[in-house]
Amino acid sequence: MTISNILPQEGFLRLTQIIGQTEVTPEQAEANSKTPKTTTTHRHKRPRPGMPPIVPVSKTTWYQGIKTGIYPAPVHLGKTAVWRVSDIRALLGRQAA
Repeated sequence: MTISNILPQEGFLRLTQIIGQTEVTPEQAEANSKTPKTTTTHRHKRPRPGMPPIVPVSKTTWYQGIKTGIYPAPVHLGKTAVWRVSDIRALLGRQAA
């Protein structure tokens, strides 16, 4: 099964669905909820499953790639940035070629 088979036929993806995210266990979530509010390294206060990346790059690399035209620009739905599935499929097709 390939990544393109996992993607929905149409719609939008959030950045964490594209570049992945690490798992936060209940223990880590509990520890994070006890950190001072001034820290920005642990913003998640509840467990979440890990998500494997479709495009394994960092957030910084992704946004730099948007500026240079390597990666597609987002569509903004209110304050939320999302990417068209068709744009991600096209990106994957270019990378495979």
